[in-house]
Amino acid sequence: MKILHTADIHIGYKTHGVIDPKTGLHSRLGDFERCFRYMVDHAIKENVDLILFCGDAYRDMNPSQTDQRIFARSLKPLLDRDIPIVMIVGNHDHPYTFGKVNSMEIFSLFSDNIHLFATCESRDIMTKSGPVRVIGLPWPMIHELRTKEEFAALAKEKQHEKVHEIYSGFVMAEAERLRKEPVSYPVVVAGHLHVETAVMTEGSERVTLVTRDPVFTLSMLKQPEFDYVALGHIHKYQELNKERKPPVVYSGSIERISFAEAVQKKGFVMIDISKKKEVAFRHVLTPSRKMIQLEIDVRGEEEPMPLILEKIGNEILEEAVVRVVITCHAGQRGLVEMKEIRRSLRSAFVIGGIQLKVEQESARSRVPELHRNLSTRDALEMYINHNKQLLPLKKTILDTAQLLEEECRQGSAGKGADFSEE
Repeated sequence: MKILHTADIHIGYKTHGVIDPKTGLHSRLGDFERCFRYMVDHAIKENVDLILFCGDAYRDMNPSQTDQRIFARSLKPLLDRDIPIVMIVGNHDHPYTFGKVNSMEIFSLFSDNIHLFATCESRDIMTKSGPVRVIGLPWPMIHELRTKEEFAALAKEKQHEKVHEIYSGFVMAEAERLRKEPVSYPVVVAGHLHVETAVMTEGSERVTLVTRDPVFTLSMLKQPEFDYVALGHIHKYQELNKERKPPVVYSGSIERISFAEAVQKKGFVMIDISKKKEVAFRHVLTPSRKMIQLEIDVRGEEEPMPLILEKIGNEILEEAVVRVVITCHAGQRGLVEMKEIRRSLRSAFVIGGIQLKVEQESARSRVPELHRNLSTRDALEMYINHNKQLLPLKKTILDTAQLLEEECRQGSAGKGADFSEE
């Protein structure tokens, strides 16, 4: 059985783009639709049996008609081919007002091939290759639980613990049912959840310790009775269970939203489950909009612009959203030429900003080794050695100081002043 796993499509984000003169729409809408259509075309080419969409169709729970049109026309080729689509309600899909419907519910009214999971439940869904059991875990809507008297009385931390208890109880019950009544066909979990071991951004091993979200344990999900656990909510593709029994995978998002995701590889996951329940999966990349954040530190430069222009020149900027972050000393601020930098970025699709991070120098840098017995040159050299930002200018400073000293000595010779180093 072939399954496509995706999540966090987030149609409606309009950061770092321009209005497309051909369509009148924001260019970022086109970026998201391009990646969405690429994924759908791949699903059709691979002749998939099932789509697992693990939540967050839009930027928020009130999508515009334009956003809804993009989502609907992207899904249409799948529905035209009778490919079942599982939709898990995510936090961006759900209204925060009790009684209102989520933004994806309308789609389930138009096709029996759309299976919407707005509450924790399991269903057996028929595909062209046979049945598959889907255990759905939508985003926990705490505001709905707060309408229950016994839940509302709990402190926020206790409310999160209660949510985990409810979800864990449901998952364990499903695993126990499979132990008692095993099935020969695939069993997949599809959830929009925040798992404690998930890494939020590239290069960060700090996970999700500081968050307002209910956080779930990995041990809750990695039940051996499940064949694959498909997750959404975290935008970075990652595999959480290294033993892969079962694989617990965040598909990541299909398109970048901000520079926090600049180095992340965007795409979706293709899953193959054999008749013996052997599972293989791979991450397929989408043609996402490139984002480049250039971090340039010029504190060690006497003239900052050559290094800045060199760093920009080393990048391929075409079709990319580019941000430049320059770290400099307060004294270098006037040497950074913004117009010249913008000119060097003209081949970029969009300039996402030019930021100056100015390091303020302390009013007085004390060097403990300095004392009155040192010569002027030795004292100055020691001061430079204790201020790393001055090291590249050391020779220039010392030579200039020596010239000034000689001028002062010559100018004051008639007055008996002594500037000797002895």
